[in-house]
Amino acid sequence: MHGDSSMKYLFPLFLTIVFFACSDNPSKPDDFDKFHKYDDRPDFGWRKGDFIPMLDDSKSFGGLEDIYHVGNRIVLVDNHWSSNQYTSPGSVTYTPRVFASEIGSTHWDTLSSSEWIRYVYGDSTGLYAGTQLSGKVLKYDFDRSTWDEIYQLPFDSLAYYNVYGIAIYQGRPVVCFAGYEDSTDRRSEVIKLAYKMQTDTGWVDITYDYDSSKEYPMQFNKGVELNGKLYTISGHRGMWRYDGSWKRMARLPIPSWVQWGNKNDTTDQTLDIVVHKGKIYVIGHPYSTDVFEYDESQNLWNPVDSVIGSEDTPYGYLTYENVPHNRYSLASNGEHLFVAGDSPAVPYVYMGDYGPPLWK
Repeated sequence: MHGDSSMKYLFPLFLTIVFFACSDNPSKPDDFDKFHKYDDRPDFGWRKGDFIPMLDDSKSFGGLEDIYHVGNRIVLVDNHWSSNQYTSPGSVTYTPRVFASEIGSTHWDTLSSSEWIRYVYGDSTGLYAGTQLSGKVLKYDFDRSTWDEIYQLPFDSLAYYNVYGIAIYQGRPVVCFAGYEDSTDRRSEVIKLAYKMQTDTGWVDITYDYDSSKEYPMQFNKGVELNGKLYTISGHRGMWRYDGSWKRMARLPIPSWVQWGNKNDTTDQTLDIVVHKGKIYVIGHPYSTDVFEYDESQNLWNPVDSVIGSEDTPYGYLTYENVPHNRYSLASNGEHLFVAGDSPAVPYVYMGDYGPPLWK
């Protein structure tokens, strides 16, 4: 399953939006100022952040991993590793910590829990978390400073369940649970899957029919709602839609210029998804990192029209990309589309609305 290995970069994306608004980038198109005016206030620009995590020599840290805007608060999630009752002696596992601060405040609270939290998601409906092994869904009550359990998957003697994704559909959480079938004599590769959705009358099962012995089932890690439908991505199983039943959407097309890929490859890599100006955009591709726009009426993908170049590889073929290399995350502020990643860790904004379809 890919939920544990997917590194997200929402924190750089938040900085991206600030960067675009306050940067005096000399590479902008000549006519850019006709469409956008910079705020010239002396206090408008980069400010040193006030978040400083408490370090502990017995723990491992990998920096901030996620950022969410929840009501009047900013919530941060770090890439924290430590030992717990499930790890063998001397080993560590992923145990992210959650911090929150009211916007405008310099005070940060640690939103700790006795549960083993592995997944966190937040938006205007609230702050949610999912646990490892126990299959619990939590929601944070800021007034009471506590995590409340809002659902636990009924115990299954054949598997332990982890929460791999939480999405909001019609104002209610939809949760993806997944785990390996338990076996005493060998390591099982059979995946157990469950989707649960909160309704007015309780939680209902919306799991689709799957056979994990024949095909790797879809375990979503992120979702967005558009036109009354829920669209989810699942790492290497592409994009799916839920509007009463689940359906897999068209695969991201393998570009005609690909010189090395297996045309029969069923991998459908999607790293991030966002709604921008009423359309769905994803980033990812099994053979390169590209941004695609989804045509909902035709169930087709159109690559963003900004192929920026090619690169010779040691294997004798060329790669083409329509975004700078090593971009993993997408964001939209309603007006502009952003990408972020690493190597180098510099955010980019799509400039196609102002001139040549390039990323700056």
